Amino acid sequence: MELPKQRPHHDIGALFADAEGFLRVSAPMVRYSKLEFRRLLRQNGVQLAFTPMMISDSINNSEKARQNEFTTGLDDLPLIAQFAAKDAMEFVTSAQLIYPYVDGVDLNCGCPQSWAIAKGYGCGLLRQPEQVRDVVQSLRRTLPSDFSVSVKMRLLNSSDNQTSVQKTIQLAQQLEHCGVTFLTLHGRTPAQKHSKDTLNVEAMANVVKSLHIPLIVNGNVESYQDACELHAQTDAAGVMAARGLLANPALFNSDYRLATTTPKECLQQWLDIAESAGDNLHFQCFHHHLTFMWSNAMKRALRIQFNSLGTKPQVLQFLAEHYDVRPSPSSSTYQYTNCTYTHFTPPKHARHLAAEVEENCWDAGSDGKYFTDFKSQQVSSENGGDLNLGGLFLDDD
Repeated sequence: MELPKQRPHHDIGALFADAEGFLRVSAPMVRYSKLEFRRLLRQNGVQLAFTPMMISDSINNSEKARQNEFTTGLDDLPLIAQFAAKDAMEFVTSAQLIYPYVDGVDLNCGCPQSWAIAKGYGCGLLRQPEQVRDVVQSLRRTLPSDFSVSVKMRLLNSSDNQTSVQKTIQLAQQLEHCGVTFLTLHGRTPAQKHSKDTLNVEAMANVVKSLHIPLIVNGNVESYQDACELHAQTDAAGVMAARGLLANPALFNSDYRLATTTPKECLQQWLDIAESAGDNLHFQCFHHHLTFMWSNAMKRALRIQFNSLGTKPQVLQFLAEHYDVRPSPSSSTYQYTNCTYTHFTPPKHARHLAAEVEENCWDAGSDGKYFTDFKSQQVSSENGGDLNLGGLFLDDD
């Protein structure tokens, strides 16, 4: 069937070909890689952005979930929407729904969390390589060939490193044959989760050599230097960062290559974006991002005070008083696309879960476990130097 386009689709393959050195990519971050943060990242060197991971079952069966979980604008490109899906029908349905508004879709095969694996999401799919191949092939048969399809995966579990690499290469080559536009590889196995010292750079380099399509590498990228070193070690077409971008959204900005903390100019940009967003940006999201990006600039007493703030005016007053930063009077006005989904009616999925339950997983009005843990570190630390964002995401880098 022919689906409408809200805008021309960006050629993702050409994006890799045109990149100088390597493509700068922002990861799919649950709760945090929303439209407003993507806008900040694009102003600071990110060349390809992912949405947060969305649960296909919720998106397919709930209009409320679609409106809560996905927003975009005409400036929000190039953009890849990532889904957690258990089978081809779920994934293809989600892709058809979101097709007018994005440049491609990505299948999450990298989430190592036990709840996701138990439901057949994320790394659970790596136990069934034939299922992953079927998902990709089904999408390729359904949507135009210029629409990007990709998979984010981890190194496959095995009793020894050599077998793990061989199994990973085998699956990656099979997915290449099935027609993926690119792959993203996190350099740890599902069992290793996000342990910092287990990143297997050599394995990622071997997978890069085995493919004729672009591979994005992911893991331990917390600075511009980290990104450059990972590219040099693997020769990958792209480098993806997650928690490094939360701590410093200007990580990929060539004007701040030596910066170890968020530049004040980046903080200013976030305030301007938030001012333009108005009620489109939930306070929790606005506040959390400031906490992540500016904690290292605060002493303990100020961090505790900042964490206690409960409204946007209070936050703006705090930043103006202590750091002389405030929204620009002439800040840009950003537009939001009115996303409608009347172009496609999702089929009834025989095994569909209770969408209302799933859509509450990422309640924008709650802090979430990982932000709560991060705040507890702030209270116990005299300065920001030892604060860390490890373990923050379902598919951590």
